[in-house]
Amino acid sequence: MSSNRKPASLAEFQRAIAGTLFRPLQPDESMQPSGAAVAERFIKPNDRLTAFERLQIYNQQYWWRLLGSFGEDFRGLRAVLGEAKFDRLAVAYLEACGSRSWNLRDIGSQLVAFVEAHPEFTRPRTELALDVTRVEWARVLAFDDPEKPVLTAKQIAKMPADRLRLGLQPYVSLLELHHPVDEMMRTLKRTEISAVSNAVSAVHTRRRKALTARRSRTFIHLAVHRVNFAVYYKRLDPEAYHLLLALRSGATLDQACAAAFADSPEPPEQSAARIQEWFARWMEFGWFCKP
Repeated sequence: MSSNRKPASLAEFQRAIAGTLFRPLQPDESMQPSGAAVAERFIKPNDRLTAFERLQIYNQQYWWRLLGSFGEDFRGLRAVLGEAKFDRLAVAYLEACGSRSWNLRDIGSQLVAFVEAHPEFTRPRTELALDVTRVEWARVLAFDDPEKPVLTAKQIAKMPADRLRLGLQPYVSLLELHHPVDEMMRTLKRTEISAVSNAVSAVHTRRRKALTARRSRTFIHLAVHRVNFAVYYKRLDPEAYHLLLALRSGATLDQACAAAFADSPEPPEQSAARIQEWFARWMEFGWFCKP
């Protein structure tokens, strides 16, 4: 630091360094030229590196870490868009939304809204990209969100259906999708496993095909949840999906069942049998807790 310049306050120093580190790298992965003035003022060179090069290390490490974590959480979206397009989306998203949490798992928390607001990064596959993004963010929540004490069948049986309110575990996400993303993710996993197993013997690398799927004629209802620390995808009947949504919104069990089957032509006894079957499975998964 120049001797005739007024020393910077800690707040000024932090703003200058953070502002430089948070700027995206250039296409060749070097630091932006604007970082030179900050480096010259605050960073001392050594016998191996200039001030610019020393600050550049931290700028690069920051972005490589964020991009690496982001790419790991949204592998399906990368497979849908392709490497180059995904990288442009990732940089634009991180520049706009950034990392605002101590926990890297939160880095994609605003991605669904970002993709909705900026279809220019995902055209012409925006609808598919949105479906995949919703599922992949739900997968993050399923893996990492907390679990509340599970309600037992005995506890539930004590309350009449017209007064019974059930909560869903925080890690359970209920999604309405246009594409069979659960099948796509299984395909992607098999492809990744195959790529790893063949990597040693491969002589030539083929360009990876984009992951795709046809739009479903009807909505696909999906629950993303976990069992024994593993994430699973569970297809739901439309009535089951709407029943669970109603319970999550605070409806009583009677109200939720009535709303779910309001337009159903099937006999009440058949609906009751389906509900009983669903609840047996959902109780087995441990989905219910106090609201």
